[in-house]
Order: sequence, then structure tokens, then C-alpha cells
Amino acid sequence: MCGIAGYLGRTIPGLLPRMMIGIRHRGPDGDGEFISSPLHLGHTRLAVIDLQSGSQPMFSAGRRLVTAYNGEIYNYLELRAELEARGAQFQTRSDTEVIPLGFQIDGPGFFARLIGMFAFALADVDRRTLYLVRDHFGIKPLYYSKTSEGLAFGSSAQSVAMHPAVDRSLNPTAIRDYLQFRYVPGGRHFFSGVETLPPATILECDFDGGVSTTEFWTPRRRRPEARTDVDAWVDDTTQRLDDSLRIQLRADVPVGLFLSGGVDSSAIATFAARHATGPLTAYTYAMEGEHDEVAGAAAVVRHVGARHVTVTPDGQGGLSGLYEAIACMDHPVGDAIVVPTYHLCQAAARDLKVVLTGEGADEIFGGYVHFSALLKLERLARAVPFARRIAGAVGMLPVALLNQFFDYQASLGRLGRQKLARMIERLDDPRALYRLASSIIDDEDIVAAAHLGAPAREAPIELSLSDLMQDTVRTWLPYQILNKMDQLSMIHGLEARVPFLDPRLYDLLLTAPDSLFIDGRDNKVLLRRVLERAGGVNARRPKYAFHVPIEQRYRGELVSLCDEWLGPAVTSRHGILNQQFIRASLEALREGEFLASKRLLAMIGLHMWLDAHA
Repeated sequence: MCGIAGYLGRTIPGLLPRMMIGIRHRGPDGDGEFISSPLHLGHTRLAVIDLQSGSQPMFSAGRRLVTAYNGEIYNYLELRAELEARGAQFQTRSDTEVIPLGFQIDGPGFFARLIGMFAFALADVDRRTLYLVRDHFGIKPLYYSKTSEGLAFGSSAQSVAMHPAVDRSLNPTAIRDYLQFRYVPGGRHFFSGVETLPPATILECDFDGGVSTTEFWTPRRRRPEARTDVDAWVDDTTQRLDDSLRIQLRADVPVGLFLSGGVDSSAIATFAARHATGPLTAYTYAMEGEHDEVAGAAAVVRHVGARHVTVTPDGQGGLSGLYEAIACMDHPVGDAIVVPTYHLCQAAARDLKVVLTGEGADEIFGGYVHFSALLKLERLARAVPFARRIAGAVGMLPVALLNQFFDYQASLGRLGRQKLARMIERLDDPRALYRLASSIIDDEDIVAAAHLGAPAREAPIELSLSDLMQDTVRTWLPYQILNKMDQLSMIHGLEARVPFLDPRLYDLLLTAPDSLFIDGRDNKVLLRRVLERAGGVNARRPKYAFHVPIEQRYRGELVSLCDEWLGPAVTSRHGILNQQFIRASLEALREGEFLASKRLLAMIGLHMWLDAHA
């Protein structure tokens, strides 16, 4: 795992070294540069495979091709054997080398055959062409900026923004999206001049400045088949998941894992134990109380024979480290979950360079609670044409009944009832329903919350399970889930691998029947069956969201952070948030409102990020 940075254009003295400072934490084991105007290319290395001879930038014979690469190609041994049979001559044992040699034989079409997580720059010096390529799901980040000077790019948006021609003014649409959803969907960045290269995309730029992009893969919409042989689906899925773990354990350094005790990480531990060449080390964050995961994780550890490390909050409180976590991110995520993730990565990095994580399971196996909620509302709209008329009665219904549709980890609360009423009012508008289910500040409230204007109308969406899962893979997965894990692990020089996100597994599940994802109140049905077949534990454990109870246990800390980061002086300095909305949210927090805590945390995160970077 590494970092890349560079630009096309006239030489600007000292710029490339400054850009590399912005990615130094991603590659503390070494660095390298290649400059042949107009190409300026830098690399910092975290050595995981071929520790001795895998330095970068890496060149092909004759130095026609030069590569700077961030990531891991898990099927590199298979690709290497094939390329050698076709005449390629390798000089190293590194997975990096398959990129230039594969391109030399097959051209850009070779990139779709890479199974892994990657973001790389490949320059064909003879043809004066630069390719920027990002992996299928967007596991590894890649930012770029088209400027009057040419093209700037890198693993870090901060690094790209060091180019003097990049527009660092704030993008109001990106900030509004963040406040509403706690992350920024799509390729927008807080800096107006910085863009995110979409997943599975090749950006081709000639040295004279012409730019084009193409997709080499897309997360297609599910089209369930009539085949309902559950045993056959379990067999096929087991084979794919087992092979994903087998190749993702390839490393010349020890590999550990993050373990919550839920079905996702239990499956990772169970299959990893089959292929690990030595004892695994599992890391679990101890939340304590009803949200604690330690007991469930301990059962898995005993079953697979791993070493168990429990990470506990430091003595300063449950939100200690929030600023450090937010400040290290190129795209902030306004969720308290960044705090335990930051500490978990920090602890693992003291012992290891590589961990396996369970990211992606909810997206490809149907694990999110809002999937069921939206499907129920969609059925309600079809079965009861006049259902919209009951919206006004939501406030009088018991919370237990409402939670059948709108399940929060805390009491539904006044704000949650208000949201559900709005959802019922919009039963005839699937896109509005989806935005309401996904947001913490609704379209109706954002104008009062911030001086950013109203959101634009978005393209329609259907509320089928297939459409919901596809949209989640395209937006929430790369720009929230994977962005968060990459940033919070790499700031500590830790590589986080995600075995569920193998494109072969995703493509297999495209034709599985809906009942193998959600069946009544049970979710991730197929994955649970796979874990049972593999002899794992916790296969029937209910899904518990990894929730930091800021509206309850850490309310006092949250109020103190509000005093520090949301007071009139800070608000007026940044000129984005409305003090009246902040005061209303604080009052709701004092009443124990779950949504209010989410809103305040996101607003605090915005000011923290702006102070750190803007």
C-alpha cells in the first residue's frame, strides 16, 4: 500500500516534493520520483509484497512505461504466470510489475482483469499518454484536477490542491451534501477544483492536455433468476468467498483482522483461518454497555484460534480523537464511528501493516436496515392507495409500532416521527423517500440549517431491492464506507483489505433471489448460511449497527464539543451554518433526540475539517 502524486505541465520548482509530503503517511517505508517534462511523478511506499525490489516508480524494459501504484493486485501470481507464457519478462516479485507488462501486451483492456484494490498512474512516455486508473469498487482513492496548467493527481486531495493552479474555493453543493448525508456522494470535493476519479474508471490524458474517461466495469443491477436451490447458492458463494480470502492473504508481512463478532467479520475470520500460514491477530473495539462487541468477538477468536487484542477508549472519553480523525480525511465523514475506527487502526498499526475488514458485506448481501424499511413503505404505497392520509397520525402511534418501519438504535423520538411522517406523505415519490431515509437533515430543513441554497432535483429511483443495493454500491460504499476506512487506516500506515469486495463475488450474487438477502426480519440470509456451512460461530447473531451512543452516554462530551466548535464566533468565521438551527438541535439533544446528536456531530465535523484544511 502506498501513495502517489504528480502532475502534467511545466516544471514548478519544489511542487512535487510538497505534493509528496501530503502522501508521506501512506508510504513510510520509502519514496521515489520520476521527472521527464511534462510528466512529474512521485511515490511513497508501504512495503507489503517484495520488500526488497518493489520500489517505485517502476519502469518497463527500455523505460517506455513508468508506473506509480497504490494498492494490492491479489491475483498477480496468476496474471504473472499467464504473461510470462506470452513472453513477458519480470525483473521483480512485486505485484506492481504486472501493471506495465500486462498493459504492454493487452493495452488498457488489461486493467479490468486486475482483482484487488488499486489506484495508479501509468505513463506511456513514447506515446505521450498518462493513464489514471481506480479499482472496481473505489477501495483506494484517486483525486485529480484539470487546470490551465495541465493535470494534477494523487492519492490525497490535499496533495492535489497544493498545485497553484487548483481552485481551492469551497464547493457549496459538496458541503450541503455532507451536512445532509454525513458524507459527499459522487465525485464532488469540498475544494471546487478537485474531483474524485469514479470507481472502475480509466482517465486518459495526453501530454498536451486532452482528457477522456472510460469505465472498465460497472456494478450492474441485480436480476434475480428462478434458480432457488439454496444449497447450490451456498456452495457457489462459499467457493468465491474462500478464494477471495485465499488470495487476499498474500503478503510478505503478517496479516491481522478487525473483528466485531457479527456475521461479517466472523465469516472473514473463519475463512482466513483456513489459509493463514500463522496465527491471526484480531482487534476488537470495546464500546462497553449494550453496544459492546467483545463477547461476540471472543467466541470467534476461541473458535479460530486467533490472538485477541481489545482496544478501549482512552481516559479522555468516548469522543476523544474526533478532531484527529476528521482532520486526517480528504473527504470528511460526519459520524462518531470515525473515532473508534481511528483508534482501532492506530492500535493495529503498532503491530502490523495489513488487516482484513468486513466492509462491503452489508452492501452486497443486503444488510442495511433501511432496505427493509423502504421495501415495506413501497409495499404500503401499492397496497393502500390512501396511505398518505395517515401521515398526520404518526405522532400518536406507539414507538414500537413505528420502529417496524423506521428502526433506529435509540428511541424514534420527535425528529424521527417527523421524518417518518414526511416519508409517508411522499409515498408517491421514491427518490424523495430514499433521500429522507438517507439524510439526517432533510431537504425541507437544509435551507434553515445552512446558507447553501436548496438541493437540486435528482434522477428517479425505484424502491426495489435490486435498485437500492445497486445505488448503495455506487454511492454509499465508495464515498462513505471505503473512504472512511482507507483514510483512517492509512494515516497510521496500515493497509485495510476488504475480502467481500471481489468483483467475481459481486457478479455471482447478481442473479441470486431476493429471499437470500432479506427474508422477513432476517437479513444477509445467504451469508449466514455460508458461515453455518463453514462451521463458523455467530451466524444467527442479530445485526447490531456499530453505534457510538453520543445521544446518551457521551451527551456531555458532545455538548462541550458544540460549545467549542459551533459557537457564534466559529459559526460567523466560516459563514455556513445558522445559529438558530444549532440552538434548536442542542435543545433537541437535551431531550435525548437521536437525530439531533447526528446533526450536531456532522456540523462539528464540518468546522473541524475547515479549520484543518481550508
